[in-house]
Amino acid sequence: MHLNKVLVLGCSRSGTTEFCKTLQEVSSKKFVWEFGFDDNLNRLVSSLGITEFLDRIYKDKNTLGIKYGVYPQKKIHLDLIDSHDIVFFLSRRNVFEQAISLNLAKRTDKWRPIDFGVETFSQKEKDEYNKLKIEKIGVEDIKKDIQGIKEASIKVIEYLKNHKSSRILFYEDLFGFFSGVKLNTQKNYKNIENWQELKNFYEENKDFCHFHL
Repeated sequence: MHLNKVLVLGCSRSGTTEFCKTLQEVSSKKFVWEFGFDDNLNRLVSSLGITEFLDRIYKDKNTLGIKYGVYPQKKIHLDLIDSHDIVFFLSRRNVFEQAISLNLAKRTDKWRPIDFGVETFSQKEKDEYNKLKIEKIGVEDIKKDIQGIKEASIKVIEYLKNHKSSRILFYEDLFGFFSGVKLNTQKNYKNIENWQELKNFYEENKDFCHFHL
């Protein structure tokens, strides 16, 4: 499979990690991880400038592309988009679940997927995780995360309209057939101390909790 200078963008918990792993497997090349999240990498870009940074990255002919985590509270380097041949932006229709997954990962420090991909958990680890009691997650925190994710997504998608080869992919379409194999899935929600409160918020604000193109 021939791919060159691929940029994969997405807010946290949108499936970018598994998508990049799949591209690595089919291309036998590697991604640079994780622009946007790695502060050292961000400082290097600020010091060198985008052009010099990319020249250094792609001197390695085994480099397929860059995985770029888009964070609402950080600057979005939209100029990276113009410097890549192919751009994939991963999003989620159900941003409520994305925000819940993000908060669960932060509280448990469990970010990896299970049952597919390179990294796997033992059955013991899965069982222990499923028994974890999760402290209350504030509704206002979820609202703030949803709003931030949607605003960042809109900004990136609007910019992508001018890119010659970009694709917007949804988590639900890519991973829907893997239902239940992600570590942070609905079966874990019941372990959140105030899950019923969060569920009620979702039921009363479904339009706000979803992302529509």
